[in-house]
Order: sequence, then C-alpha cells, then structure tokens
Amino acid sequence: MNIRNSIVSRYFLVSLLGAVLPMVVVAALYDRYASALLDQITGERLSAQLTAISSRLTAFFDVRVYQIETLSNHPALPYLVQQRTSRSDIELEALLRLEADVPDLYGILLFDSAGALTRIVAGQAASGAPYWSGLSFDLARLPVMKAVSGDVDVVGPVAPDDGSSGWFLIRQPLRKSATGEDSGSIALHVRLASVTELLGSASLAGIVQPVLKTPRGYFNAVGQAVMPSRQMVAGPEVLPGWQPMLVVDPDQLFRPFITAQKSLFLVSLVSIAVITLLFARLAARLRRRVDRLTLGADAVAAGNLDYRIATRGGDEIDTVAAAFNSMAERLQALIARTVRVERLAVLGEFATGVAHEIRNPLATIKTTVQALARGEKDRERGELLQDVGVEIDRLNRVMGDLLEFGRPRPPELAPVPAAELLARIEALMAAPAHEAGVALRVDGRTGIVLHADRDQLIQVIVNLVINAVQATPAGGSVRVRTIRIGREAGIEVRDTGAGIAEAHLARITDPFFTTKPKGTGLGLSIARQLAELQGGRLEIDSAAGAGTTARLVIPMEKPEP
Repeated sequence: MNIRNSIVSRYFLVSLLGAVLPMVVVAALYDRYASALLDQITGERLSAQLTAISSRLTAFFDVRVYQIETLSNHPALPYLVQQRTSRSDIELEALLRLEADVPDLYGILLFDSAGALTRIVAGQAASGAPYWSGLSFDLARLPVMKAVSGDVDVVGPVAPDDGSSGWFLIRQPLRKSATGEDSGSIALHVRLASVTELLGSASLAGIVQPVLKTPRGYFNAVGQAVMPSRQMVAGPEVLPGWQPMLVVDPDQLFRPFITAQKSLFLVSLVSIAVITLLFARLAARLRRRVDRLTLGADAVAAGNLDYRIATRGGDEIDTVAAAFNSMAERLQALIARTVRVERLAVLGEFATGVAHEIRNPLATIKTTVQALARGEKDRERGELLQDVGVEIDRLNRVMGDLLEFGRPRPPELAPVPAAELLARIEALMAAPAHEAGVALRVDGRTGIVLHADRDQLIQVIVNLVINAVQATPAGGSVRVRTIRIGREAGIEVRDTGAGIAEAHLARITDPFFTTKPKGTGLGLSIARQLAELQGGRLEIDSAAGAGTTARLVIPMEKPEP
C-alpha cells in the first residue's frame, strides 16, 4: 500500500499536526506576551522605584543645603574663621556643635579665603580625618560640583578606605566682610553612607540593585564603591553628577521565564514523542484491522461466501466488520436463493414437459388396461391388470405433483381466520392420525387472521401433518398450533418422531430429495414454494431423536384504518 495514499497515514499526520501545532503556537505566544508583560511590569516598577529614591535623595540634599545656607549667613562666622575669640564666638561654637551633632554629619568644617582648614566642629559620628591627627585631609583632587541653586558646592565624594568611612562636603562661601574681602567658607562634612542608605535594598528577589552615580564613581547602598557590569536604568539627577541608578540582572530577571519556557518546550517535545508513539501504534493496529477487512473482501470476491471477519469489540471497525459479515450472509443467501430459483425454474420447465409427455400415454394405457380387465376371464390375469391400473394411477399422481411443482397456481390472497383453519385441519387429519395410533392435538391462538390463499394454506399444512404422522411411531403425538410472531403468524406442526439427521436437514426441501422408500421428494418442495408465493416462509427445526418442528410463517391480515 502506498503510504501517501493511506488513510491511516493521513489520519496520523493530521492528528499529530493538530496536537503539535497548538503547542507551538502557545509556546510562541507565551514567549512573546511573557516578555512584553515582564517588560511592562519591571519598567513600571523600576520607574516608580527610581522616582521614590530620587525623592528621598532630593529631600536629604534640600535639608543639608538649607542648613548650610542658614549657617553661612551668620554674621559672626567670619570672625570665628579668623580665630578671633569673644563671648559671641563661644555661643556660635555651641550653635555649630549643635548643628554638627546629627547622625548624617561627621562635623562642620571652616575654611579661610585661601581654602585652608582653620576650625573643626566635630559631631557625634566624627571619625577619621580631619578629626584624628596624623591623617591626610586633602581636597585638591576632589571634584567640585555646583548645587542646583545658590553658591553651594558639593565636593567629593571620597570612597571608604582602610579605617575610614566615605564622605563628601556640602560647602558654601561665608558672607563677605564689611570691607568686601573674602571671609572663607563653611562646609558640612556629610557621611556618604547616609546618602547611599536612602537608595534602599535590592528588590525583585535581588534582581535589581540600586546604586548611586557620583562624579567619583558608583556606590552601593552601604556606601561601598562598585563597578556595575550589568544593564542599568538611570533615574533623574538630584545634583549635578549625582544620579540614582538601578542595576538590572536580565539573566536572573528572565531566569524563571526562561526555565518555564524550556520546561514548556521539553513538555512539548515529550508530548510529541508520546503522541507519535501512540499514533504509530494506533496506526499499525488500525492498519492490521483494515487489512482484515481487505482480506475478507478478497475472500468473498474469490467466491468464499462462508468467510466471516472476527469481531472483538464495539468500535467503528467492528461495526464495519459486522456490516461486512451481514452483507456476506445476505449475499450468500441471495446467491443461494437465486441459484435455487433458477434451478427450480429449469426443473419446473423440465417437469412440466415430462408430465405432459407421460400423462397422455398413461391415459391411453389406463383405458386399454381397463378394457382388457373387463373382458378378462382369468382371475390371476385380471388381478395383474388391476395392479397395473393402480400403478398407472400412482404415476398419474406423480405427474400431477410434477405439473403443480413446475406450474403452481398463483395464490388468491384473502383473510383466513386461524380458528376456521385449525378446525378444517383437525377434521381432515383426525382419522389418518387415529389409524396410525398417533394423538393429534390442535390448539393455539384462534383470534389470529391470516392473509393467505385458504386452499394452498390447507394443502401445505396437511402435507406437514401427514409427514409428521408418518414420522411418529404409534403412541406418539403431533401438535398443531398457531402463534404470533411480530406482525406475522406461525403455524407449527410438532411431532415426537425420530427427527431428521443434520446432514439431511439442509436438503429436506430440495426437489426429489426424500428419505421415504416410496416418496417422490416433492411434498416439502411444493409446501415451501406455496409458502413463498404467499409472502411467507417454511422453517424446519429438527434433531435426531428429538422430533421435528415445521413452522409455516404467514403474514397476518392488516387491520382496516
């Protein structure tokens, strides 16, 4: 069989495509929409996170700028820078210590007009240079950026070093003196960690890390210098050169989705393999079962009408097989019926021709024998002539049966009440049955009305009763009854005789087949022929030693509407 023309192969390919294509489409759509949804979710969340960080940083710097602007405008600060002491200076130093004593500041620093550090006001968090002697405190190499407004500068930042913390300065010049000379500057020594702590911790399960971009590099949330190697999302600047950033690890971000995608493709591949295996087995099994149908069709086509396809379940293939078996049975019955009809037709024509050719000479012979018998004086020869006359009569009856078999009279169908029919049968057959020592019993449903030819019906039943009486030994019984079979009626003749051998049962209604020594073999053939002419059938059930049941099935009279 060509695979490309095989329905099984096409069914397999279409089914496989129908199972796999939706998986591929779902996987593609999942990848597309998951990426888009992830971008949208992370984009919105990152934007909100950066906005929040920027707001916190801006608020922090606004407080510090306001603080430095307030301190720089104090009229006594220039004198303090110049190391002039007075009672008011002592009060100013107390004010500076109070301003420096906040967790975000190491202290407050005062510089002269040349940029030299002249006074240090330490806060509670003061550590390292310039508070500890012997440590370098050099601003020469630090970047200086102007703040958003005013003359405020941002110096630094300085990354944490061994034994010291990170810091930066928020610096502003002091008010000029009355002579217009530069009086120096004041600076807030700010903890770098106080700013980076405002970045917050990592979010999205560590996928997003906040950092602070400064003129001296990037710092993480604990104030440590870092060098990001991943993709970064920038937020708005809070100061020139100062900008919160979010470091995004896309591999870690997409890892759950990539894992889910790989799992989906793995499941798809396993499903394809399983589906392929299942459909391959199904296709092989289906092909074997189809081959059985093909083998059965070839066997029937070759003339083996007895071939039947075995059925084991109730699926569609078994339905087709059952339909095939039914077709083979009907075809076998049709061919047998056709052959029998043709054979009977040929046999009927032959019998009619033979009967005509023999009957006329028999009539002449019988007339001659009768004439000879009347003039014969010798007793022995007279008896011989009488025996010849009896045999001529027997041959004439055989010729009559042949004529009736070969040219049956068309039935005249009319309503036949079952009660009248049974009464007539009992009247005709009571005496012969009594003489044979057989008990005849006639009963059954008498309300049935048959649609048949009354005379032919009686002829068939009488023939069946005669056969039953002849087959039943003395002391036995023959029962005749009527039964209802759906829309038909059955007339059963059942005897208690020796039965019919199974080998003879299939041929019992064939013309000229008989098991009786003096039978012609036409009785049951004529009975079957007459039953079929009336739209009925003759059924014979028998088993050796169990008696015989002959059933004449005839349509019932339809009730008037």
